[in-house]
Amino acid sequence: MVAPRLHIMTATASDYAVILRRGPTQQVASIGWHRASDSFELGQWLHGRIYEHRADLSPDGRHMIYFAGKGGVREGRAPWWTAISRAPYLHAIAFLPQDSTWGGGGAFTEQGEVFLNGGGPLPNDADGLVPAANTAMPHSTDGFHMGGLYAAAMQRRGWQADSVPGYGAGLWRELAGGWRIELRFETQAANRSIVANRYALVLPGKARVDHPDWEWADIWQDGLHFAAQGGLHFARIGPDGQLHDHRPIRNFSDMSFERIRAPYDDRNKGDHR
Repeated sequence: MVAPRLHIMTATASDYAVILRRGPTQQVASIGWHRASDSFELGQWLHGRIYEHRADLSPDGRHMIYFAGKGGVREGRAPWWTAISRAPYLHAIAFLPQDSTWGGGGAFTEQGEVFLNGGGPLPNDADGLVPAANTAMPHSTDGFHMGGLYAAAMQRRGWQADSVPGYGAGLWRELAGGWRIELRFETQAANRSIVANRYALVLPGKARVDHPDWEWADIWQDGLHFAAQGGLHFARIGPDGQLHDHRPIRNFSDMSFERIRAPYDDRNKGDHR
């Protein structure tokens, strides 16, 4: 069985995160994660595709924005859309339909303002959220090409970026002992997303330890959280760049599609499904 793919969006003003679990290909689950306690809450499933590099979580962890779709022509329904929801659920409080995958999605500014990557405007009744200036972040067709939306969203989380545009962009964060965690991107990799994250631990000019199985990673306390083979893990980095005190947190492979209603869905009469 192929392990599900995990992508994580972290809040900057709380310990909260949302996991996008993809697998099989056209099924995605959103899962809330309290990183301090390693507790989880299932949001909702989507029959379709969420484009993770055009998705973001607000600084306080209360809302998320994402670009999604099912493709094809469906009478009376948009094949793709941008949605804003209350994390960890996917049910839209703001829904912006699109007829192509060109643009879409968005990100939050450090102040929690909503930047829409094309489309818009933001509806007035979207939980009181405030639209960001059109120039607050770079517009992107897919998060990278013709603009560094994803890189800008990661810089809000403390990552630094080099000046190379598009898919060639490099991001990094400083670790103890002179090491860095480095993030680069690969397109059309076998058994990975169209645009896949690639991580390495780097001691500039001296050593490099690649981790091709990591799908997401970021600093947490005195170590790292990372996602690989359908599971979340914690480890500390030794002076040799190797993983120490490795602790598996949870594996999400054993999950299957469920129909769940968000508690704020006005069609919901006391039943979350």
